[in-house]
Amino acid sequence: MRPLPALLVALLFVTAAAFPVAGAYATPERTFTTTVPAQSIDTVQNTTNQLTIPGGEVQRTSYNETGVDVGTATEAWSTQLQHRHDALSFEERFQRADGREARARLVTDRLAAIEAQEQALDQRQDAAIARYARDEISAAAFLRTRLVVNAEASELLETLEQVSAAPDNAPEYSLNDSIIARLRSTEGELRTLTGPIGDQLQSGDSADRTLYIEVADASYMLATVTDDEYLRETRLDDARDASAPDEFLGTAVNDGDPETDRLDVADERAAELYPWLYERQRPSFTFYGDSGIYELTADHPNGDLRAYLDGGTTDVFYEEQVRDLSDVQTTAIARNVNGTLAVTVRQSSATGPLLVTASNNETGATVDGTVTIDGQPVGTTGTDGELWTVEPRGVYTVTVTADTGTTSVVVRAN
Repeated sequence: MRPLPALLVALLFVTAAAFPVAGAYATPERTFTTTVPAQSIDTVQNTTNQLTIPGGEVQRTSYNETGVDVGTATEAWSTQLQHRHDALSFEERFQRADGREARARLVTDRLAAIEAQEQALDQRQDAAIARYARDEISAAAFLRTRLVVNAEASELLETLEQVSAAPDNAPEYSLNDSIIARLRSTEGELRTLTGPIGDQLQSGDSADRTLYIEVADASYMLATVTDDEYLRETRLDDARDASAPDEFLGTAVNDGDPETDRLDVADERAAELYPWLYERQRPSFTFYGDSGIYELTADHPNGDLRAYLDGGTTDVFYEEQVRDLSDVQTTAIARNVNGTLAVTVRQSSATGPLLVTASNNETGATVDGTVTIDGQPVGTTGTDGELWTVEPRGVYTVTVTADTGTTSVVVRAN
């Protein structure tokens, strides 16, 4: 499996160390009755299912060759530096505060500021999704917003850890249950604003890669292929209802301790949505305060899955997936030859990894060529004659242009 990005590892470590562990729970062995997955969950053969935007709701799709422009990088770093300054200022003021009441006010005020910043980030991302869906901004502009939101949310997660750890240096002061619940709730909201594609954008590792983008009014999906992995993050805001009662908690109240049994109920729902995964392992589950957010994490045979279920709707509203390309099963579904240039397209799953190969039809030698899908550049086949990319929806045309000519293949998507 892929190693987690250094920033994410650090965040997971400090969160586990600093936040109270109430709610962390590894699910026991049980027998589940699976049902037909929800419309927004696609069945994928020989690996875990994936969250997807229902086909009828998709408004725009695009490929984008990503890169961080100077303005976006400056905004991201400036915001991060401001958060770090605020965090240091809080620590200094907390240490100088005289008495429990003064420290409690500092913690309450700092947490309220972080909550407001999280809400502003959520609104900023939602606005970018809606504007891109309406063709009011470009794909590049949407990705710039995604980068900044990811960077700021990551920094705020670290700030939350500092607020939570502040009492460690003040033995006479401790966080009350209400503050702990708010810290956890805000952490859950922030985690759903970070993701593997956001990390790629933020790190600059995506500068030489192509991203595939899908959006609806209140949803987005981003996917890309690295040297050896397929990365994907999907968010469906319509599957999140923060104002609705927590169905997992409500069901669990009648069965015993809600701090444990709510995870049993959420786990049973997840087993319906990800049957392939549950046939092989029991993922870890946690919940985040009173937010109604439940997080499933699994390191499975083909990659990594992190899914966030909403207690109000009982559906997955945000999902991160990483799959090893070496485990992706493909089927050759289209081939064409023009002169000596042969092009073959191999599918895996809907909006999943797509393999394009180019070769000399007479000698079998690999061919290095430029690949486009519906006229949009997605990469080159390289010296090995292969390019992994992401499959779009509908009927599309793959074109490879090499020194020996050009060959196009018409393909119908999964």
